[in-house]
Amino acid sequence: MGDVVFIIYISISLIFFVYSIISCKKKSIIYTIRSEKINVLKDDYYNLQLLFCIFNCILLILESVIIYNKTNTSLFVCYYISTFWIINYLLKFIAIKMKYLNTSYE
Repeated sequence: MGDVVFIIYISISLIFFVYSIISCKKKSIIYTIRSEKINVLKDDYYNLQLLFCIFNCILLILESVIIYNKTNTSLFVCYYISTFWIINYLLKFIAIKMKYLNTSYE
């Protein structure tokens, strides 16, 4: 059972990687930070998004390999989910600071 769960966590990372490549090619914002209030100002944002997604996938895979067997399953799930969301919101924060994204609050 443990090996199946481990493969599922690795698969989730790889699926997110493929999704991020497709999003970059289609020039769409990834779903975790997509909002009607966010507009892309520079097309360089999509390269930054892909870079962050690659970094996120590498972190999730390394986390799966290193931490999975050493911790409690529920604690691992918390690490996994928090890593995913923190990297995605860090992308949003940096993209706004670099003026790649614009937020309109009206």
